[in-house]
Order: sequence, then structure tokens, then C-alpha cells
Amino acid sequence: MGLINEPGDRDETLIKNIAKAHVWYERIKAGETFSDIAATETTSKRRIQQMIDLAFLAPDILRDVIEGKQPIGLSSDWCLRHEIPSDWSEQRQLIAAL
Repeated sequence: MGLINEPGDRDETLIKNIAKAHVWYERIKAGETFSDIAATETTSKRRIQQMIDLAFLAPDILRDVIEGKQPIGLSSDWCLRHEIPSDWSEQRQLIAAL
């Protein structure tokens, strides 16, 4: 397993991006498009598409992020550059390898 952050060493940017992804996912479920959201959020459609996967993190991974216990390699930048699998077991394997 990769290096773990010290307790309380929260990645506030990652937490903020996870929260945004949840809000954006709710807007998509309500019928908005990526383009609609991008226009109101002053960001790109591509950025929303990259970040939306954060809304589907396994509950234990989400808990670890909130508690600052995620592997050091798990950051917003990493999440933007890598596809996060929808399967929670696959997520755990991928993140454990960081």
C-alpha cells in the first residue's frame, strides 16, 4: 500500500472537488447537460466530465479522504489524469497501489 497521509492532513481541494462532483451529478440527474453546467460554473465541459467520477467513490474511500487518511498519491490532479473505475473493488485496488 502507498504512503498514507498523517491524520488530519486533509486534501481540501480534493474534498471540494468531490463535493462539486456530487452537485454536478445531481444537476445531471435533474436534466441538465454538461454544457449547461459548464456555462453556469464558468468551467469547461471537459473539466466536468473529468471530475464527475468523483461522485462515485466508494464510501470507505470517501471517508478516508474526509479524514485525511487517503494515500498521498490520491489527489485532485491524479483524479483528473486517471479514469476512476465505477466498481468499488477496482477503485480500492487502484488507490491501494498509489
